[in-house]
Amino acid sequence: MPLKRKFSPLARSLSTRLLLLTISFVMLAEVLIYLPSMAQYRKTWLEERLVAAQIASLAIEAAPDYMVSEKLTRELLSTAGVEAIIRKRADNKQIVLGQEAPMKLVGRYDLREASALTLMKDALLTMLRHLTMQQHDFSLIEVTGYARSGTQEVVQISLREEPLCHALFLYSRNILLLSIIISLITAGLVFLSLHTLMVHPIRRITESMVRFREAPEDSSNRLPPSSRKDEIGTTMRELVELQDQLRQALNQKTHLAHLGIAVSKINHDLRNILASAQLVSDHLSTLDDPIVQKMAPRLFGAVDRAIALCENTLRYGRAQEHPPVFAPIALKELVNDVTLSLGLDSHNTIKVDNNIADDLVINADTDQLFRIFLNLGRNAQQAMPHGGTLTFHAQQTTTALQIDIMDTGKGIPDKIRPYLFQPFSGSANGGSGLGLSIAKDLIKGHGGELILLHSDQHGSCFRLTFPAHVIMSSAKTKK
Repeated sequence: MPLKRKFSPLARSLSTRLLLLTISFVMLAEVLIYLPSMAQYRKTWLEERLVAAQIASLAIEAAPDYMVSEKLTRELLSTAGVEAIIRKRADNKQIVLGQEAPMKLVGRYDLREASALTLMKDALLTMLRHLTMQQHDFSLIEVTGYARSGTQEVVQISLREEPLCHALFLYSRNILLLSIIISLITAGLVFLSLHTLMVHPIRRITESMVRFREAPEDSSNRLPPSSRKDEIGTTMRELVELQDQLRQALNQKTHLAHLGIAVSKINHDLRNILASAQLVSDHLSTLDDPIVQKMAPRLFGAVDRAIALCENTLRYGRAQEHPPVFAPIALKELVNDVTLSLGLDSHNTIKVDNNIADDLVINADTDQLFRIFLNLGRNAQQAMPHGGTLTFHAQQTTTALQIDIMDTGKGIPDKIRPYLFQPFSGSANGGSGLGLSIAKDLIKGHGGELILLHSDQHGSCFRLTFPAHVIMSSAKTKK
């Protein structure tokens, strides 16, 4: 299925939603500042009428006996844009121009002590009243205010409300157009920024996740690494790391599946070969040669273990070992059997130092414990191709029994230590890495733990830790 079908249409995409949300928020901000700005505009408009009315009233002071002709009165009132003017001077004298009460007033407003809330309410009521009135209705309002800022001279004017309403509507229209332009520009800039910083990287992450789901083992769909230091960059790097780990785990499971198929094919033939070897070993037990009689029990045990391991191989392929069968084990003798199976006799270049007490007996599964020591001993043997010392040391604490297996090899590289106990993750000696994984699973079945205690150029040390209750009898171990 093409990737484009995996994403939402443009109308429902994240980019479109961000654009619409930005426009909405800008428009909401403009609405919140609209009423205060409209109230201020109305106040300024009325104060301009007051100043114009004061200037018109100055003509009366220049006239004899404060008398002007009717024609001049109309011209002065028309120039000021009012119907009547009452100017109260500081000496309590009034100058009147026009009729004192020409018609019925629909509102009286005092700008001298009006609060911001009052101005917003008056502006809103003015527009609402104009919307509800008919065109032919004649409405007058009375406005009182100071003539000029800083003076106590009061001017009171009567004027038609329609010009004020038209001015307010024109101002509102301009505010609306300006808001739309600002919101579009702001939304566009925010959209481009968010699209570059967030939407595009998130889309790349989403596409990578979709491709990974469709073909998780295809490494060609790997998300390119990001150098960003923010949360998006961290998310991209963590996603790449997660996909790499999952891809590696899938490859390991694929290898295990292939191994299971291969083992199932050879299992039958291998068991037949081991059965033949068992018949030969049984025949050897009838010989009177002392050397044969001494070595035969070890050969019998090795063949029996090989047959049991062959029978349980497919069970391991199904992800679990059989539960351990607990029995008393003389630990030092078991370690000696392991070293003989590895061929580490007195003529070998590798010296074995078995420091385990002779009377240390533990309760464990003999075959599984033998496999644990065999895998660890073989790894140590491979780490010392030119010879060295393999040491087995056991010590008892109040809560556990600790068994250390130490070699004097070249150590384990740092790059493979995080994956040391994972199957098919490689090993320091070029192996498959199954030995340590098997040993760790087997020790867990005993309630214990296997760890790499330390490793450097002087050698490595693995520690087996068993719970203290597995100890049946012991003496003080060598330090």
